[in-house]
Amino acid sequence: MKGIKFEEYAGVSNLMIAELTESVSEDGTVTEKYGTPQPLSGVQSVSGEVNESSETHYYDNISAIVVDSEGEDTYTLVVSVVNKKTRALIEGTTYDDETGALIGSKKKKKYFALGFIGNKLNGNDEYNWIYKGKFNGGGKTHNTLNDGVDATNMEYTYTSIHSATKYTKGGNVKYLSVDDDGKADLTDFFTKVVTPDDLQAKG
Repeated sequence: MKGIKFEEYAGVSNLMIAELTESVSEDGTVTEKYGTPQPLSGVQSVSGEVNESSETHYYDNISAIVVDSEGEDTYTLVVSVVNKKTRALIEGTTYDDETGALIGSKKKKKYFALGFIGNKLNGNDEYNWIYKGKFNGGGKTHNTLNDGVDATNMEYTYTSIHSATKYTKGGNVKYLSVDDDGKADLTDFFTKVVTPDDLQAKG
Protein backbone atom coordinates (compact mmCIF):
# COMPACT_ATOMS: atom_id res chain seq x y z
CA MET A 1 0.00 0.00 0.00
CA LYS A 2 1.24 3.46 -0.85
CA GLY A 3 2.64 5.51 2.03
CA ILE A 4 2.87 2.59 4.48
CA LYS A 5 6.19 1.27 5.75
CA PHE A 6 6.24 -2.40 6.61
CA GLU A 7 8.26 -2.86 9.80
CA GLU A 8 8.84 -5.73 12.22
CA TYR A 9 10.65 -6.05 15.53
CA ALA A 10 13.65 -8.35 15.61
CA GLY A 11 15.93 -8.09 18.63
CA VAL A 12 16.12 -6.43 22.03
CA SER A 13 19.07 -5.12 24.02
CA ASN A 14 20.35 -2.65 26.60
CA LEU A 15 17.90 -3.38 29.42
CA MET A 16 18.39 -0.63 32.02
CA ILE A 17 16.83 0.50 35.29
CA ALA A 18 16.97 3.76 37.24
CA GLU A 19 15.59 4.22 40.74
CA LEU A 20 12.82 6.79 41.10
CA THR A 21 12.48 8.88 44.25
CA GLU A 22 9.54 11.16 44.96
CA SER A 23 9.22 14.10 47.33
CA VAL A 24 6.08 16.05 48.20
CA SER A 25 6.13 19.77 48.97
CA GLU A 26 3.85 21.52 51.47
CA ASP A 27 1.44 22.48 48.69
CA GLY A 28 1.17 18.84 47.57
CA THR A 29 3.38 19.10 44.49
CA VAL A 30 5.17 15.84 43.74
CA THR A 31 8.75 16.04 42.46
CA GLU A 32 10.24 12.99 40.76
CA LYS A 33 13.98 12.38 40.51
CA TYR A 34 15.71 9.51 38.75
CA GLY A 35 19.00 7.97 39.76
CA THR A 36 21.80 7.04 37.37
CA PRO A 37 20.71 4.24 35.00
CA GLN A 38 22.36 0.86 35.45
CA PRO A 39 22.08 -2.44 33.56
CA LEU A 40 19.43 -4.85 34.82
CA SER A 41 20.67 -8.03 33.14
CA GLY A 42 20.98 -9.70 29.78
CA VAL A 43 17.59 -9.61 28.10
CA GLN A 44 15.89 -12.35 26.10
CA SER A 45 12.51 -10.70 25.61
CA VAL A 46 10.36 -7.73 26.63
CA SER A 47 6.63 -8.02 25.99
CA GLY A 48 4.11 -5.34 26.90
CA GLU A 49 0.38 -5.44 27.56
CA VAL A 50 -1.86 -2.38 27.79
CA ASN A 51 -4.82 -2.34 30.17
CA GLU A 52 -7.61 -0.31 28.59
CA SER A 53 -11.38 -0.65 28.59
CA SER A 54 -14.41 1.02 27.06
CA GLU A 55 -18.00 1.10 28.24
CA THR A 56 -20.96 2.19 26.18
CA HIS A 57 -23.66 4.32 27.84
CA TYR A 58 -27.17 4.34 26.38
CA TYR A 59 -29.70 7.19 26.26
CA ASP A 60 -33.09 7.31 24.56
CA ASN A 61 -32.65 3.68 23.55
CA ILE A 62 -29.49 4.26 21.54
CA SER A 63 -25.78 4.00 22.22
CA ALA A 64 -24.79 7.61 22.89
CA ILE A 65 -21.42 7.79 24.71
CA VAL A 66 -18.35 5.59 24.90
CA VAL A 67 -16.44 6.02 28.17
CA ASP A 68 -12.77 5.06 28.04
CA SER A 69 -10.58 4.12 30.98
CA GLU A 70 -6.86 3.42 31.10
CA GLY A 71 -5.12 1.29 33.69
CA GLU A 72 -1.59 0.08 34.19
CA ASP A 73 0.75 -1.23 31.50
CA THR A 74 2.39 -4.59 32.19
CA TYR A 75 5.73 -5.72 30.80
CA THR A 76 7.00 -9.29 31.03
CA LEU A 77 10.82 -9.47 31.09
CA VAL A 78 12.73 -12.69 30.44
CA VAL A 79 16.33 -12.12 31.50
CA SER A 80 19.57 -13.90 32.30
CA VAL A 81 20.28 -14.58 35.98
CA VAL A 82 20.28 -11.19 37.75
CA ASN A 83 23.16 -10.48 40.12
CA LYS A 84 22.22 -10.53 43.77
CA LYS A 85 22.79 -6.83 44.45
CA THR A 86 20.46 -5.84 41.60
CA ARG A 87 17.91 -8.44 42.67
CA ALA A 88 17.81 -6.96 46.17
CA LEU A 89 17.31 -3.49 44.67
CA ILE A 90 14.38 -4.33 42.38
CA GLU A 91 12.79 -6.95 44.65
CA GLY A 92 12.97 -4.75 47.76
CA THR A 93 14.98 -7.20 49.86
CA THR A 94 18.44 -6.92 51.49
CA TYR A 95 21.94 -7.30 50.04
CA ASP A 96 24.93 -7.80 52.36
CA ASP A 97 27.94 -6.07 50.80
CA GLU A 98 30.39 -7.81 53.12
CA THR A 99 29.40 -11.37 52.22
CA GLY A 100 27.69 -10.84 48.86
CA ALA A 101 24.56 -12.56 50.16
CA LEU A 102 20.99 -11.87 49.11
CA ILE A 103 18.80 -11.90 52.22
CA GLY A 104 15.06 -12.52 51.97
CA SER A 105 13.95 -9.76 54.30
CA LYS A 106 10.42 -8.31 54.28
CA LYS A 107 10.07 -6.57 50.95
CA LYS A 108 10.06 -2.78 50.61
CA LYS A 109 9.63 -2.17 46.90
CA LYS A 110 10.62 1.03 45.12
CA TYR A 111 9.62 2.59 41.83
CA PHE A 112 11.97 2.37 38.87
CA ALA A 113 12.23 3.61 35.32
CA LEU A 114 12.87 0.87 32.76
CA GLY A 115 14.81 1.42 29.53
CA PHE A 116 15.62 -0.79 26.56
CA ILE A 117 16.28 -0.83 22.82
CA GLY A 118 13.88 -2.66 20.54
CA ASN A 119 15.58 -3.54 17.27
CA LYS A 120 13.68 -3.40 13.98
CA LEU A 121 14.39 -5.10 10.67
CA ASN A 122 14.63 -1.76 8.87
CA GLY A 123 17.64 -0.81 11.02
CA ASN A 124 15.94 2.05 12.89
CA ASP A 125 16.21 0.89 16.49
CA GLU A 126 13.50 1.99 18.92
CA TYR A 127 14.75 3.65 22.12
CA ASN A 128 12.43 3.35 25.13
CA TRP A 129 12.09 4.72 28.66
CA ILE A 130 9.15 3.66 30.83
CA TYR A 131 8.90 6.05 33.73
CA LYS A 132 7.24 4.69 36.83
CA GLY A 133 6.82 1.04 37.70
CA LYS A 134 7.50 -1.73 40.18
CA PHE A 135 8.90 -5.22 39.71
CA ASN A 136 7.29 -8.50 40.69
CA GLY A 137 8.48 -12.03 40.20
CA GLY A 138 12.07 -13.19 40.03
CA GLY A 139 11.26 -16.88 40.32
CA LYS A 140 13.96 -19.31 39.27
CA THR A 141 14.29 -23.01 38.48
CA HIS A 142 17.26 -25.26 39.22
CA ASN A 143 17.25 -28.49 37.21
CA THR A 144 19.48 -31.51 37.50
CA LEU A 145 22.16 -31.85 34.84
CA ASN A 146 21.37 -34.32 32.09
CA ASP A 147 22.79 -35.32 28.72
CA GLY A 148 21.29 -32.27 27.03
CA VAL A 149 21.29 -28.51 27.50
CA ASP A 150 18.58 -27.47 29.95
CA ALA A 151 19.63 -24.04 31.20
CA THR A 152 17.09 -21.72 32.81
CA ASN A 153 16.64 -17.96 33.18
CA MET A 154 14.49 -15.57 35.22
CA GLU A 155 11.22 -13.75 34.61
CA TYR A 156 9.92 -10.50 36.06
CA THR A 157 6.74 -8.50 35.63
CA TYR A 158 7.13 -4.72 35.54
CA THR A 159 3.90 -2.78 36.16
CA SER A 160 3.89 0.82 34.93
CA ILE A 161 1.62 3.74 35.81
CA HIS A 162 1.56 7.43 34.81
CA SER A 163 4.21 9.79 36.11
CA ALA A 164 3.32 12.19 38.89
CA THR A 165 5.21 14.89 36.99
CA LYS A 166 3.15 16.76 34.41
CA TYR A 167 5.49 17.37 31.48
CA THR A 168 5.06 20.17 28.95
CA LYS A 169 4.97 17.53 26.24
CA GLY A 170 2.31 14.96 27.07
CA GLY A 171 1.33 15.85 30.64
CA ASN A 172 1.37 12.84 33.00
CA VAL A 173 3.03 10.16 30.92
CA LYS A 174 3.92 6.48 31.06
CA TYR A 175 6.68 6.17 28.51
CA LEU A 176 8.84 7.71 25.79
CA SER A 177 9.53 5.74 22.61
CA VAL A 178 11.60 7.17 19.76
CA ASP A 179 13.20 5.71 16.63
CA ASP A 180 16.86 6.13 15.80
CA ASP A 181 16.00 7.60 12.40
CA GLY A 182 18.10 10.76 12.59
CA LYS A 183 15.42 13.10 13.95
CA ALA A 184 16.11 12.97 17.71
CA ASP A 185 19.42 13.39 19.53
CA LEU A 186 19.88 10.04 21.30
CA THR A 187 23.51 10.56 22.35
CA ASP A 188 22.83 10.47 26.11
CA PHE A 189 19.59 8.48 26.04
CA PHE A 190 20.79 5.85 28.51
CA THR A 191 23.27 7.88 30.55
CA LYS A 192 20.22 9.44 32.23
CA VAL A 193 16.45 8.92 32.15
CA VAL A 194 15.37 11.09 29.23
CA THR A 195 11.93 12.67 29.71
CA PRO A 196 9.69 14.05 26.95
CA ASP A 197 10.84 17.56 27.84
CA ASP A 198 14.54 16.50 27.76
CA LEU A 199 14.44 14.98 24.28
CA GLN A 200 15.84 17.31 21.63
CA ALA A 201 15.84 17.22 17.86
CA LYS A 202 19.17 16.90 16.09
CA GLY A 203 20.17 20.41 15.25
